[in-house]
Amino acid sequence: MTHFNLVIDPWIPVRYEDASSKLVSLERLFKDCASIADLDCQAHERISLMRLLVCIAQAELGAPDSPEEWGDFGSDLESRAVAYLKRPDIQPHFNLFGDGSRFLQVAIDPSDSEPVKASKLFPQLATNNNPTLFDHDGGTPVRVFESEKLALALLAFQNFYPLYGAGYRGKGPCVDGNMLHSLVYGAHLKETIIANCLTKDFISEFFPQGIGKPIWEFNLNCSDDLRAALASYLGRLVPRHRSLFLLPTCDFFLIKQEGLEYPRFEEARESSSTIVVSSKKDVQERKLLAAKLDKAIWRDLHLLTILRQSKSEDQKSPFAVQIQWQRGITGFCLWAGALVTDMKAKILDVVESTITVPVSLLNDRGRAHYESGITFADIQSNQLFGAVKQNGAALKNENPPTDEAKKQFWHALEAQCSVLLKIAGTPDILNGLSFGEGNDDWTVAVRRAAKEAYDHVCPRQTPRQMQAYASGWKVLFPKPKKKKAATT
Repeated sequence: MTHFNLVIDPWIPVRYEDASSKLVSLERLFKDCASIADLDCQAHERISLMRLLVCIAQAELGAPDSPEEWGDFGSDLESRAVAYLKRPDIQPHFNLFGDGSRFLQVAIDPSDSEPVKASKLFPQLATNNNPTLFDHDGGTPVRVFESEKLALALLAFQNFYPLYGAGYRGKGPCVDGNMLHSLVYGAHLKETIIANCLTKDFISEFFPQGIGKPIWEFNLNCSDDLRAALASYLGRLVPRHRSLFLLPTCDFFLIKQEGLEYPRFEEARESSSTIVVSSKKDVQERKLLAAKLDKAIWRDLHLLTILRQSKSEDQKSPFAVQIQWQRGITGFCLWAGALVTDMKAKILDVVESTITVPVSLLNDRGRAHYESGITFADIQSNQLFGAVKQNGAALKNENPPTDEAKKQFWHALEAQCSVLLKIAGTPDILNGLSFGEGNDDWTVAVRRAAKEAYDHVCPRQTPRQMQAYASGWKVLFPKPKKKKAATT
């Protein structure tokens, strides 16, 4: 392959509103964005593509001054985005191959770099002696990939790839701390792109170099441009954190140890991230909300919807969530996902979830009730863990199935999430009681899930098993402590 341009050649997997799926070019995507239902790809690819689409949109449209002045922003997205991409000074930067400008690549002398198999760009594929769960074809023959697959893999690689290669300490900006990324969904792709654009006030507050411009418009040999590319809003949206060069044979690429090291979230926060504050020895620490393989995303929904009432407060939720509320859009669909690593060089898995956020979670009272419900479930989960441990101790079992029990418990509760959302929307239904004190639907669901999980892993078919079961039951559902009588 000697020619492939991302503007005119199809490479982006999408699903149209008539349920048909196909690959489209950037030009076709923006022309059809009002009839495209969604992207059709994995979590890390979705985040990377949305960042690219938002970057192109705001590179041409700019940004509203504030949420109140949103107006008809993006109404002409189709025509203006296509006109921007077809500009003679822009389109060549989207070439995947060739001797001139290349998309997210730099020229590398073959004598300075050993060729690396192109399969290294795909985290789900095995390369050399690194097998993956569903792929062990890491040796010969060398795999050759279609250009459209390489284009998407290259984009995701530059956004997400963790530590790679000796001597380089930086990571892709989207994999910092295994951060959970959140995107607001619209009725179709056009609405989704616009809903995730930022306003000027957010950009000026959180990006030290301002709105900037896309990386393909910067001259990275200029120190001022380089600084802006690393810390400006548009410059960071489509990163080039590794210096690599695809070979036209589509089977290898060249790579240098050095690359662009993007500032961490303390200096320039990713707009799709969420901040959590923890206290340790009376010192507050701000961290990125991390995705975890053993914790479903719905359990952190109250953290994704913390809104600030003024600029004097800390902005914790993803920027798009805050902007939707400021625009008066109360209920919306939220997608959250991440690529999860071992915090070093190993990629573990991807996670994603789509949640309809009700208006109740956008006020302090409803969100507090949701958080209380999650806290109650966490307490019950810990009691389940202790109960299975106690059961195992009574049976002299050194490795009781605690993880299996907790997994079943949370899986059962995930199907009951709507119950908690309903209570968060009508908190008076608790009659002033806390979760666990009455017989509200969430308390009943949590206790039932705990009992079923305990029954599943702790049989009681023999007298010895029944005795062990009873000892664990006391840990699972301890008797409530009697309240002291008030003295007069």
